[in-house]
Amino acid sequence: MKVAVVGGGIVGLLTSYFLQQEGVDVTLFEKAELGSYSIHAAGLIEPYRFDRINTTGMIVKMLNYVAKNDTVIRSVNRDWLLALLRELNVKPPQEAWDTIREMAKFSLSFYKAKSEEKNDFDYYEDGLYEAHYGKNSLERAIEEEKRSPFQAKFEVVELEGFAGALYFPELSRLSTEKFVERIARELNKVKVVKREVNSLEELKEFDSIVLATGVWTTKFLKVPLTAFKGYGYRVKGTPKFKNAVVIADEGVAISPLSDHVKITGGFDADFSYDSTRAQMFLEKAKRIVNVDYVYELNMGFRPCSPDGFPIIGKRGKVVVATGACRLGWSYAPAMGKKATDLVVGRENSLGFISRLVDFSGSNSF
Repeated sequence: MKVAVVGGGIVGLLTSYFLQQEGVDVTLFEKAELGSYSIHAAGLIEPYRFDRINTTGMIVKMLNYVAKNDTVIRSVNRDWLLALLRELNVKPPQEAWDTIREMAKFSLSFYKAKSEEKNDFDYYEDGLYEAHYGKNSLERAIEEEKRSPFQAKFEVVELEGFAGALYFPELSRLSTEKFVERIARELNKVKVVKREVNSLEELKEFDSIVLATGVWTTKFLKVPLTAFKGYGYRVKGTPKFKNAVVIADEGVAISPLSDHVKITGGFDADFSYDSTRAQMFLEKAKRIVNVDYVYELNMGFRPCSPDGFPIIGKRGKVVVATGACRLGWSYAPAMGKKATDLVVGRENSLGFISRLVDFSGSNSF
């Protein structure tokens, strides 16, 4: 069986990894470097901090970010916007939560197992602080967590410089750059081709095609996806806290690792490659990180579905794996495994998670 995986971000890499384990003949196509548009992320493995996008509360939260200039809205996918409005405040069925809970458990256990083989990607299981400058913001976050279907374990704690924080002891983190290097080394039976695929017709020789192409999936298929752009810095510096901290009021994350500190920010509705706003988030992080040197800046486009759930489905010989928004790294192992199950015929549909796969807009395939 010959399979083409299009997209070498974290989902494409892990799909290739699991397909290789199945003994499949895999060719991975990536137009840039492996991990591009994924490594900008903070590397916080936090699947239980799930945000439903299609709620009035989330829209209000986004507008508050816009008012403070922590988010800008420059462009959105029209199909995504229409689907968002059509399904506003529509609750997903219980089977959707059951599937996503299973995926969360799988992803957490996968990263842990890889670290136990060899922890060469700075894997830590030391939890996460969600810090709030304002008391009202902290109280709202507590209520949101109490209503969450995941019922994640958390504690309300004091944190210097903040009104308080929610501490999630069961969440983990890693270096995105080092993990990409680790998985790339393990793809020893996968053929990697560095070129852009523009049409599914180019891949008609393959028995199956996996589109792990993030927001660029819309180039091939009519899928309601939009981009929320983020920025990630690798810096040398001294953080105020040894654990990872997310500053909830500003959308900034800081993760201290063995040889650098990762600083990320931004949730801009924007398909452009303009990175001028990145510096603003670096400056905000400097309140709790003494930055000595900036190694590099990367940018990524989080592929967001109308409700924030992953989109994983199959039609004909094409499998789609995208849509998890800011939780791409948190769900990537499970997304890669589910996509593999669809390719090899172990599953034919994932129910609610597969519902948005629509081939009516495919490019001559």
